[in-house]
Amino acid sequence: MPSHVVEAVRTAAGQVFPRRSQGSTQLRRAISDHLAATLRLAVDPGTELLVTHGAQHGMSVALRALLKPGDEIIVPAPTYFFDGMMRLAGLHPRYVLSDESRGWDHDPEAIEAAVTPSTRALLICNPNNPTGFVPHRERLEQLLDVAARHGLIVFADESYERYVWDGPGYVPQMLLRERHPDLVTVTSLSKNYSFTSWRVGYVSAPAHLLEQIHRALEWDSINVGDVAQAAAEAVLTGPQEWIEPAFATMRVRRDILVDGLTRAGLKAVRPDAGVFTFVDFTTVGVRGRALENLLLEHGITVIAGDAFAGPGTHARILYGGAVADLAEVGRRLTRLTTQVQRR
Repeated sequence: MPSHVVEAVRTAAGQVFPRRSQGSTQLRRAISDHLAATLRLAVDPGTELLVTHGAQHGMSVALRALLKPGDEIIVPAPTYFFDGMMRLAGLHPRYVLSDESRGWDHDPEAIEAAVTPSTRALLICNPNNPTGFVPHRERLEQLLDVAARHGLIVFADESYERYVWDGPGYVPQMLLRERHPDLVTVTSLSKNYSFTSWRVGYVSAPAHLLEQIHRALEWDSINVGDVAQAAAEAVLTGPQEWIEPAFATMRVRRDILVDGLTRAGLKAVRPDAGVFTFVDFTTVGVRGRALENLLLEHGITVIAGDAFAGPGTHARILYGGAVADLAEVGRRLTRLTTQVQRR
């Protein structure tokens, strides 16, 4: 953390704070100002923002607050590990496979075809983890129109908003509120500000939904720790130059990994966002845990696609590491595929 954040933590550690279960007034105002300045998104800090212990906590609380056990929820896949929190809430996820031939684009017609009388919600990951797909504005409009026709709440995890390198660019669903009012967005400061150790994120939703989520959070954790919130306020309002160099190198790192995959004879959609590539390992001949173990034997850590409700023949590889390490991954994958071809 930069010095201004460390200093804010040092100061906050010696203070006593009023108990505000929705989050500190100063932090919610900082979030609102940030959304207005960076995304031209008007959010009322008093009624439309809730501070949480990261995006995962926010999503889990929101699902339990707004849905009831037995409800179905449609999820375009592959997607982040929402399965556990959905099942913890008693929900029944219905996964709809996205189109790999179109860059893992979501299919609104397939999503609408999956709606049943028990369906109550749609959950999207934008930008998508693990594929790096970023839906363009028209696609989001189509998804929200499906939700509006069937009275579905749309939950969106938009934790990788700053990690968009190519494609149509990130469009927050809240910019489309005129199409459908029942939208809930969770966001992670852990991703956007290297804030993993502090566990701070927030939920953005219209007042009629946020009130219910807020009540659920009070019974879940009362409130987020005040020292962590002070750090979050400092990281949002203070200098940004310390983190920009890391983002500036991400596109280069992505291309190094994707080029290495190509030389190894492996297929992968070049991701528009994130820090991950979703690689097709069909030619290797194993899948799931066996694929993970095989790659680990070659010193490469991955998560197989079936963990993301996607094909087990695929796996997610991260490109957030050092350039030299990414080049080494490419060389090791080439050795692996060469061995497979010689069998």
